[in-house]
Amino acid sequence: MGSYLIKILGLGPSGAALTLSLGKEVGVVDIHPRYYKACGEAVPVDTPMVSKKYVLNKIRRFIFYLEDKAIGEVSYASPKWYIVDKSSWISSMRERIKSSEDTSWEIVVDARGPYSSKGAKVNVVRAYVRGYRRNIDSETVYFIYEKGMAGFYWVFPYGEDLNVGGGFMGVRNPVPFIHRFLNLWLEGGSIVDLRGAPLTVEPEIDLGSHKIFRVGEAAGLVYPLTGEGIRPGIESAIALASALSSRRPHENYAKAVSKIIKQIETQKKILRIAVKIIEGGGSISQLIDDSILRDYIEENISGRTLLTMISKRPGKAISIIAKILRL
Repeated sequence: MGSYLIKILGLGPSGAALTLSLGKEVGVVDIHPRYYKACGEAVPVDTPMVSKKYVLNKIRRFIFYLEDKAIGEVSYASPKWYIVDKSSWISSMRERIKSSEDTSWEIVVDARGPYSSKGAKVNVVRAYVRGYRRNIDSETVYFIYEKGMAGFYWVFPYGEDLNVGGGFMGVRNPVPFIHRFLNLWLEGGSIVDLRGAPLTVEPEIDLGSHKIFRVGEAAGLVYPLTGEGIRPGIESAIALASALSSRRPHENYAKAVSKIIKQIETQKKILRIAVKIIEGGGSISQLIDDSILRDYIEENISGRTLLTMISKRPGKAISIIAKILRL
């Protein structure tokens, strides 16, 4: 199958990584001359294909708030995440791509992210902010939860500025929330650039069939709890490039991304439980402690994490387990 002609729809992180990993000319379809998608622009340090040229900040500490009250912290001796200039990084990858003009495509790969993914989505907004008054450490990222809301705000350093954003289930337009958050939590600041984008929060996994493949968020490979889609997108692209040279590409592709899929399905269950608790008047702080937050940061949510959450609310253990079994 490695000699087949391949057309790739979309040249975000997944599409660009797949095209470069294939190491040959392919057909690419992307209507935008320059890549851009609003997000937190954070990637784990072990994310493949990240050029250090585009790293703006190195993150060692993560602090979690329930509104203005700190509820947990995770720190590391060495950087765990990079904050990147994602637009410039992905654009530099796109510039290296050579596109074939052949139209007799035998394989099509959908890499259009949330614009073709299956599953429930929320709208998120990202703002570049400067002139804020609150003291923000350049090696720390902040996750802020609001009472009664399923979702979160983020505050990430972005060079000398901040990348501030958020999204909440059931909120179609989070822009007013961001403006209010800016005034209350950051104690003011001016927005340099404001953009929005959809995010798949309850993804339905679909890797494709026959001569059609899906990769990255288009395949549902995005983590529901953090919204992280760059690393799973690039890892899935590399896995698909390898699988396409085998006799059973779909089978080998599914096997290569099975760990990512398992993580996503577990996170979907936790997200649904969190939503039910919040709808019942509870708080996200009832579910977490520092060990759970470390699993959250390291994308290592597991059955053990679920049990730890349940142990924090022993009076509700039976009902929570029942919910897990039904989801």
